[in-house]
Parts: sequence; C-alpha cells; structure tokens
Amino acid sequence: MTTNPQHPIRITGVLSTLIVTVLLAGTGYLLFFKADKAINSPEDIKQNERIAFNNIGLISKAQAEYIKHDHDNNGKLEYSRFIPHLWRTIGKENEKIQVNLIDKKLAFAIKRTRAVDGYYFVHKFSKPLPESEKNVDMDAEKEWGVLIIPAENDTGYLTFFANQSGNLYVCHNDMRRIVPNDPDTDNSWLLVKDIQEVISLQQTIRGKYESLK
Repeated sequence: MTTNPQHPIRITGVLSTLIVTVLLAGTGYLLFFKADKAINSPEDIKQNERIAFNNIGLISKAQAEYIKHDHDNNGKLEYSRFIPHLWRTIGKENEKIQVNLIDKKLAFAIKRTRAVDGYYFVHKFSKPLPESEKNVDMDAEKEWGVLIIPAENDTGYLTFFANQSGNLYVCHNDMRRIVPNDPDTDNSWLLVKDIQEVISLQQTIRGKYESLK
C-alpha cells in the first residue's frame, strides 16, 4: 500500500486555517458583542431624565401649534397622530409636507434603537370606552397622548406622559412603562410643572438609582 506524504501537510494547512478563522471570529465577537458596556452613573441617569422631561415638553408645545393649522390638507384641524409628523407630515395626496415643529432626530425617537439621550416615545392610539372592555381610536380633533420611556435600565428610571391637556406627568413606580388612560385619576402618575419638580422627585427617590447599577 502506497501512502501519500502530501496528506499530512494538506491536513495541517487546513487545521491552521480553521484555527486562525476561529480566533479571528472570536476576537470579532468579543469586540462587537461582548465588550463591556459602560454603565451610566446615577447622575447620568438623572440628566437623561431631565432631558426627557424637556423633550416631552417640546412635543406638547408642538402639538399645541400643530392643531392650529390644517397641515395635512384634509380639511380638519387635528393633533398629529404620529410624532414624526410634527417634523414632516403627509398630505391627502401622499405628498410630503414639511412642518418643522420639532427636529428630525427627536421626531424619529419612536423605538428603542433610535432613542435620544436614552429615551424614546410610545404613542397612545386608543382609549377604553367607559364601562366597557373595548378600546376605541383616539379622536385626533380632540385628543392625543404620548409616553416617553428609557431605552435601557441604566439610561433612565422615571417616565413621562403628555396629552391634550397641556400638562406633563411623571411616574416612578411599576406602572411607569404602561401608557395611562387618564393620568389625572391614576394615582401612579403625578403632575409635574417644571424641571425643579423633576429634580426634587429625583432627590426623593435617590435610592432607586443605586439599584439600577
């Protein structure tokens, strides 16, 4: 039986290639997926919350302006159903209409991956009927609602809600990621008038921030 002396060399070469490939893949995984994520400090989290309060205030002011004009040319004065439409809306002929009541970056902070300073918006599209388990669509001529929540545990703790009342609300309990039906009658939500009240609340619940580490 004749042996081929080239086989060991060929096998050795293949093994070397496989080992190098595995090492490179492992290095890439560590660099891009397993690299230690910088944990925000309690002060970083508080700063994000103050920015979030300011941003939802901008949404509230933008909605107050939006309803004054028929921006989408549908013959009605309505609140914007979608936050991006406060930057650019769509007309009845599907034409793009620039509104510019907020900037583009804030307008598209409507999912976790596009959060601004650690927070993103959640629309309120419906509400429950009184004494019924059914939900109905919000009437854009009269009402709107939006919740702003942290994208990650270490980007924020407080959540904020705004609606057609012009008021801003804050929540710091386990209900904070749930869009409220009526924050005025829901004890989980507190009316907050300005940034100083936000700061005061942060001081009151300061122990919560340590637990987010």
